[in-house]
Amino acid sequence: MLLHLVVLASLVPGVFWLWYFLRHDRFEQEPVWEIVKCLFSGALAVLPAIILEYPFRSVLQSPSSLLTRFLLSFFVIGLGEELCKFLALYLTVYHSSEFNEPVDGIMYAVAAAIGFSIVENIMYISAFGFSVAPLRAVVASMAHTSFTGVLGYFFGCAKFSATPYKLLGLGLGTAAFLHGLYDFILIGQIGSPLMAILLVVVFHYVLLKAIQKALALSPFS
Repeated sequence: MLLHLVVLASLVPGVFWLWYFLRHDRFEQEPVWEIVKCLFSGALAVLPAIILEYPFRSVLQSPSSLLTRFLLSFFVIGLGEELCKFLALYLTVYHSSEFNEPVDGIMYAVAAAIGFSIVENIMYISAFGFSVAPLRAVVASMAHTSFTGVLGYFFGCAKFSATPYKLLGLGLGTAAFLHGLYDFILIGQIGSPLMAILLVVVFHYVLLKAIQKALALSPFS
């Protein structure tokens, strides 16, 4: 399989989702370099996520109890991946002078999530072929942006709050729960995979509402 085609099949949807979300930032567009930093930090966050999940791969690939799959979905994959993205986001832009309105938290979080999903999609397409590319481009990419985008709402509110750590913890917990629920439906085989897709659509709607709420809090509105 040609590597450049795999990269292209992962990169193009990522660029689309980035454009899709950034156009919602109505009042003050974020500098390109800040968005790029978040993209790269999100991409790099895949490495610690792999390290965290690696010891559990054999359990995921073999028959296991529903409780085991629940714990893996919520506490290894959900919490693990969202924690890695959160740390990448925090270390990259939380103290940036360009982070000057609540909605910026969502924009930066979405960029980090897209960077993460691009690398993850490259890995999946390399392993399973181009047949998985459309599903990864739409569902998996939308899922990552929705989970981490919701985290970004709390991230943006925390930046301008007197109690930031409480909001940061709440954001991480919410994103981990949403991510874990999505994976548990798939890994635990709870109903049809269509349920997971419908759930992502709901999460996406919630994120769009969160963007509107964050924009209403902007000092530039």
